[in-house]
Amino acid sequence: MIALYIILGILLLLFLISLIRVQVYAQYTDTLTLTLRVLFVTIKLLPAKEKKKKPEKKKAPEKKKTEEKKPKKEEKEKEKKQSYLSKLKEKKGLSGLLSLFTSVAKIAAGMLKSILSHVVIKKLDVGIALSGEDAASVAVSYGKVCSTLYPAVNVISSVMVCRDYNVVVEPVFDPDKPTQVYADVHAYLRIIFVLAAAIKAAVKLLIVRIKL
Repeated sequence: MIALYIILGILLLLFLISLIRVQVYAQYTDTLTLTLRVLFVTIKLLPAKEKKKKPEKKKAPEKKKTEEKKPKKEEKEKEKKQSYLSKLKEKKGLSGLLSLFTSVAKIAAGMLKSILSHVVIKKLDVGIALSGEDAASVAVSYGKVCSTLYPAVNVISSVMVCRDYNVVVEPVFDPDKPTQVYADVHAYLRIIFVLAAAIKAAVKLLIVRIKL
């Protein structure tokens, strides 16, 4: 019975974790506003708050260290710097090091792709009003923006789950009006998918390390 309760407890915990969403709200008009929300906690990332400058404290004069202690510290630092990568290079050579970097890059790319495929874009509104000195310059700018923006949105909608998006580019044939850009994005990701992708990546990295 105790084992059954433990299994049920783990399943309940996973279920509760699966309900947690990391939500991102982004808006742009003149400035970019970026807000992160997890459960009832809201964190405003942008615009960043200006940090108050603290008065500089006068540093006490450093005591001169004896020359005998320096070599010992340098030796300890050299021992610490003998990391896994340096040991791998000595053992397997440059090819082994490059093989590790390639494997890590592939695992990281796979993890990122797995996470992005579970990102849900609930709202994606982009509006651009293009202005210029004359009709010819507006037409050229309009063609450039459309050829870049629409393919980018198509890539996003193919990689992520895009439920609602609206992209509008309008030419404004009035030199007195400035070009205006508006964007409003709301996306979220369930934490369970991030944890699953991280566990898979960790297992793959462990296998790579064992093989090397």
